[in-house]
Amino acid sequence: MSSINSISTQWGQRVVLLSILLIFFALPHTLEDFATGEPAKAGVPAAVLATVISLIFSTQALGLYWLGQKQRRGLFVHAGIGLFWPIASGFAQLPTILNGTPYRSGFISVAYVAGMIVVGLLLLVSSLIALRSGTTPNGSNQ
Repeated sequence: MSSINSISTQWGQRVVLLSILLIFFALPHTLEDFATGEPAKAGVPAAVLATVISLIFSTQALGLYWLGQKQRRGLFVHAGIGLFWPIASGFAQLPTILNGTPYRSGFISVAYVAGMIVVGLLLLVSSLIALRSGTTPNGSNQ
């Protein structure tokens, strides 16, 4: 195996790990949103937001499946997911966190948001590097 294939395989594995880690931060944060009534406060029907969030998690799961099947489109999905979560959580939560008032459940709530932003950006970068190498996650050329 050439070094470029080896590098691509490593980046593909990082994408999988970061995707799972992103779920660790995004799922509890999303549940906390619903528990605290955030959709209603923002004027968004809970059913609409639940449907959107379900589609996002389903897309992420489909991307993981495609990565398991060694398909490049899994990397494209994860690049999109890696871009979406930091932007969505950054715009929606950072102004509230940075205004100085206590944020929801305190440190753990802030850690969820920070994790979504940091891990999401790492997922985006890792997906783009794996895509740029021009190979599938298993290291074969396409």
